[in-house]
Amino acid sequence: MAGSIDLGSDGAPVDGYAAGVAALHDLVAELPQRPAVTQGRMFNGDGLRVRGRMFAFIGRNGDLVVKLPEPRVRQLVDRNAGAAVVMGTRTMREWVRFPAEAGVGRWSEALEEAHGFALTLTAS
Repeated sequence: MAGSIDLGSDGAPVDGYAAGVAALHDLVAELPQRPAVTQGRMFNGDGLRVRGRMFAFIGRNGDLVVKLPEPRVRQLVDRNAGAAVVMGTRTMREWVRFPAEAGVGRWSEALEEAHGFALTLTAS
């Protein structure tokens, strides 16, 4: 699929998780520099924080998982634009996932939106 994230620079298929982490690191450069975005781990996945609050991480299968307001998550899931995040038997109300097949453009939009949401939660 055009814009997919699951291919290496040589066009060869790569591990989904590794490809997701590489794409996430590339997309961080598009986020505002202040306040600083830092790296962290969530559920054993590489992720991003702003002001100490996690707002995105790579799921074990290479999906991008982002924190958004609950109504926005429901909207994305209802429109099949994102998928619910389920941990065990619990659906995480403010988290939505996007597969690599969604493409770099969609991931970039989701990261920007999640970053903005995280800033509203951490405003001083």
